[in-house]
Amino acid sequence: MKLPPRIERVLRAAGFFVTPRAALLLAAGAPVVALLRGSAATWTALAWSVAWVAAVASDVVRAKMPTRLSWSRGLPPKLSIGVANPVALTIGNPFSTPVTLRGRETPPPVFAGERAFGPVTVPPHADVTVPLSFTPPARGLFAFGSIGVRTTGPLGLGGRAVRVPLPQEAKVYPDIVAVRSYALLARKGALAEMGIKRMRLAGEGTEFESLREYLEGDSFRDIDWKATARHGKPIVRSFEVERSQTLVIAIDAGRLMTPRVGALAKLDRAVNAALMLAYLGTERDDMVGLLVFGRDVERYLPPRKGHRQFLAILEALYAVEGKVEEPDYDRALRYLATKLPKRALVAVFTDLQGKEPSHRLLATLSAMAPRHLPLVITQRNREVERTARRDPTREPQVFEAAVAESLLADKTAALRLLQARGVLVLDVLPEELTVASVNRYLEIKARGRL
Repeated sequence: MKLPPRIERVLRAAGFFVTPRAALLLAAGAPVVALLRGSAATWTALAWSVAWVAAVASDVVRAKMPTRLSWSRGLPPKLSIGVANPVALTIGNPFSTPVTLRGRETPPPVFAGERAFGPVTVPPHADVTVPLSFTPPARGLFAFGSIGVRTTGPLGLGGRAVRVPLPQEAKVYPDIVAVRSYALLARKGALAEMGIKRMRLAGEGTEFESLREYLEGDSFRDIDWKATARHGKPIVRSFEVERSQTLVIAIDAGRLMTPRVGALAKLDRAVNAALMLAYLGTERDDMVGLLVFGRDVERYLPPRKGHRQFLAILEALYAVEGKVEEPDYDRALRYLATKLPKRALVAVFTDLQGKEPSHRLLATLSAMAPRHLPLVITQRNREVERTARRDPTREPQVFEAAVAESLLADKTAALRLLQARGVLVLDVLPEELTVASVNRYLEIKARGRL
């Protein structure tokens, strides 16, 4: 049972609320009043109502004011796009009695995640931490707002409902969680769990990197027998292939990279993959650079080594924004060519649609190919592929299937032509982009293509 909406609005405006238990208590007097007649019924109803108001008011007064509790919100310094980020609300109780409350967090509206929490009981003179998590769908600067809180009196009839001001900025970066996972698995020698392949080709020059436990598929030639005897289990030597090469990551931030594919835009998926490549390259002592372009060159970081370069690339990728404009491949890659004195792997994250853009990219990369090694990385469109394979039953579906087939044919032809001109090509599903890009980079280094 509920109270009349008008009464609820008045109570809410005053910062109070009445629970369903109180409404049931008020209704419990109705059968008694119904048995009486005349003034007896009137006086009984009035007395019951006065007693009910007194009980609820007493309970509301005894409910603790939420703003007198201490509140703090713990956020990661850098939130990651597209993954669940932990958020911790810490509530401190300065009173000598426990406080029970319910609340609702206010993350940025576009964040996904459960906002409501409770009931939470905070013991006297103690703190309680409420774990939450939210998934941002985009990079950039966002803001958390106030927390809606309700505390209930000891009888559970009513309480206080207020908003606790707790404004806080949150910066959403590319997927740093994936980078941390890679680093952890690399230390454990378990990158296969992430889909990363071991790349060591017979006859290639390698240098010793570290020792780790034997994994299925490792060569028996790599077993370190002295370390195996010391540890009592098979230990192998890890080798690293040719260091100090140059990798430049070029990201197209133009029109075709702005559409969403699932939870993320194509551009955001490319940025996530680029961040992983940058981390891997700097960890392997390669010189890593970054170029972001659309119609103009938006950002350029010259190739450098080390963790500081990775952090600089991370900050640059945080600020990348897509624009509804055609990319100028010629301007961007000619600019890049003038900045690279030595041979480099140039990984271009882009998309191809239509013959004209494909030909422009082909002309630019064909000129670059003899001196540098271009790698074009594109994302497949599952919806277009599904439409092209569908058996049409109506005239509009026939038209849609024909357009889809044409788009796929144009892209396939363009990628084949790029390969014929010495350009490396990687075309994968969006969710496979990061792992596939890393594997291709490792394969290129293992084969000595640079």
